[in-house]
Amino acid sequence: MNDFSGFLRRRVRSSFKWDRIRSCISQTNVCAQLSQSYRMAEDFFDAHLTPMQSGCCRPPTQCGYTFVNPTYWIRAFNLAADMDCLQWSNDQTQLCYNCDSCKGGLLANLRKEWKRANVILIITVIVLIVVYLVGCCAFRNAKTEDLFRKYKQGYT
Repeated sequence: MNDFSGFLRRRVRSSFKWDRIRSCISQTNVCAQLSQSYRMAEDFFDAHLTPMQSGCCRPPTQCGYTFVNPTYWIRAFNLAADMDCLQWSNDQTQLCYNCDSCKGGLLANLRKEWKRANVILIITVIVLIVVYLVGCCAFRNAKTEDLFRKYKQGYT
């Protein structure tokens, strides 16, 4: 979470804001898709998960939980000092939605989406500049032709 701006960290650490975000995440099928897509442990561990899937749908790796399916894990006896290990729940409405790893995953997904939006906005600005320049050239050419026509009419 330290890789993100203080503004974004405060937003997800605020319990009022996070409760609303968490309820939205839990209503999506982000984690349910994992259970349907990956039945075998080796398929799941070889899969490329999004930061949100990795942070919200499974316990952190350092917790040492044993895989049963993508959203159901057997708790290890020696829990790490990480609070996310204690936050994990096999309840499908809870999972790791209260974990810092889930908050970090959400922020990483936001960063990825914002980069994509920035590319689209930059392309849009370039297209608008080109259209504006073409319009200016067309206007100038039309004005020049009009002046030339008036000039030509004055001498004939």
